[in-house]
Amino acid sequence: MFALYFSIAQRVDNKEIIEKIQSYFAGVGKIYRRKEKLPTRNSGYTKPTAYFRVCKQKDLLRIIEHFDKFPLQSKKQEVYQVWREMAIAKTKNFLNCSSEEFRVFSEKLSRMNHKSRAFKVHQK
Repeated sequence: MFALYFSIAQRVDNKEIIEKIQSYFAGVGKIYRRKEKLPTRNSGYTKPTAYFRVCKQKDLLRIIEHFDKFPLQSKKQEVYQVWREMAIAKTKNFLNCSSEEFRVFSEKLSRMNHKSRAFKVHQK
């Protein structure tokens, strides 16, 4: 089973921007705070961040409506299109989702979306 979500993050001192984005989408999703992380062997220091995350299928459709109306620029649009296909397929076939079908989507998304965290898939 796969869980899809949309998220956007800002430094915690820009939390107001995240709150405005949530308000723009009529209060769907939730705002979270991520604590700072000290550098490790594999990653650098991460500042505290506030992030807006949308997980519910019906709410993801609102995100899709927005980005269909106001397309993203450059590579982000390609990533969005794959994520969009996954979200719509999951909405239409919620009970009959083939894990193989979503694995293929997920691999394609991973190849395109190496560093971005906006459109993600989590395997449950």
